[in-house]
Amino acid sequence: MRVVADTDLLSALFKIGRTNLIYEVLAADKIYITHAVFEELAKAPFFHDFVRKVEGIELVSVDKIPQDIQSAMLGKGESESIWYALKTNSILLSNDKKVGEFAEDLGANVLDIVSFLLLCRDIGILGANDIEHVIKMLEKHDYMGFSQEQKRLLMGE
Repeated sequence: MRVVADTDLLSALFKIGRTNLIYEVLAADKIYITHAVFEELAKAPFFHDFVRKVEGIELVSVDKIPQDIQSAMLGKGESESIWYALKTNSILLSNDKKVGEFAEDLGANVLDIVSFLLLCRDIGILGANDIEHVIKMLEKHDYMGFSQEQKRLLMGE
């Protein structure tokens, strides 16, 4: 399956050492990122570790983005990722709610962190204890917030 990652979800999984889940869960041999996403990652303090440790990342160029995808509410990386995902019929990984809704309205298949972890659970890659650990790690290392409802859903309660 072809996977395009926006900065937020990819960097969050990298910070907790779990980018492998993308390959495992989505049967992806590569994760495609656009130049704008690469530039955003390059500004992160962990960038050199990311480049050294994460294999299977392919940098892709994006032609002119259609006007209906360019938006004042989206960053360049988000716009490029949405366009590339639509153009290649790929799954888009993004944890930004407005990006996900916008992309889905255009016909893209989007996974945010909750839907991604649910998929991990549903296909048996992660059990309840594993998901609980991933949540704690994301909260600690990426300052990601999960509502009690999301935690109950993910834990299968």
